[in-house]
Amino acid sequence: MHETGNTLLAIRSQLNALTKTEAVVAAYVLEHPEDVIYLSVTDVAEKAGVGETTVLRFCRKLGYRGFQDFKLLLAQDLVQPAGHTPEEVKADDDPATLRQKLVASHSRILEDTGKLLDAAKLGQAIELLAQADTIQFYGVGSSGLTAQQAAHSFSRIGKKSDAKQDTHFQAMSASLLTERDVAVGLSVSGSTKDTIENLRLAREGGARILCITHNARSPITKLSDVDLLMAAKENPFQGSSLSAKISQLTVIDILLAGVSLRLQEAAGKFRERTAKAVSEKLY
Repeated sequence: MHETGNTLLAIRSQLNALTKTEAVVAAYVLEHPEDVIYLSVTDVAEKAGVGETTVLRFCRKLGYRGFQDFKLLLAQDLVQPAGHTPEEVKADDDPATLRQKLVASHSRILEDTGKLLDAAKLGQAIELLAQADTIQFYGVGSSGLTAQQAAHSFSRIGKKSDAKQDTHFQAMSASLLTERDVAVGLSVSGSTKDTIENLRLAREGGARILCITHNARSPITKLSDVDLLMAAKENPFQGSSLSAKISQLTVIDILLAGVSLRLQEAAGKFRERTAKAVSEKLY
């Protein structure tokens, strides 16, 4: 059962997994959420132009027991709206308006990521990372930059971590991982070919697989032992790559904090040693 506040987010995160007719239902719900809570399954089917069984299948695919369960949680969401699209940036916005819109937008992204992240899965991911001999982070493009930051952060607490930027070197590192290691894949779409292939190579060697993605049902989640969901804007004009990076880094920071607490004194010792190693680089 989904937590309150997650219904609209759940729909957006699973759009890629829906059939064409189920996607029609999703589009109608996203466009008319306030209306849906007062409609019957027959009403929704008629307005969306699909059969009742499609509406029921849509609800169950999202993890709800049925249409009534879906409506109840949707109604609770609308009391405290979640996941609404922020105001668009306009050509005539002055600096003060831009500041307000973008800060609010990024704040909303963080809130949505917090709602999408499953606490039980976070716990599993933290345990796997804490026990890993080495951690390899995989991503390309903007996600590749996040992978580098993640590797640097985990290295500071004594975890052997790395993130190759060249895809050939990524494949080589993945092929050398064993059951004592963890591979972390970062892909907003969940369908990045290079990243998924690297995770597949790592899995063949016995490594455990984690992924951080926006799409709950995508090729990367099917391959992973633990999947962690993050929010991402759908409008590229609003800077989708930057919002995705904020979400990814937030998930990484939560994992880092969890592993640090799990390792306690050892993490503190390594953090002190790594900080001291670079202290002389400062004026």
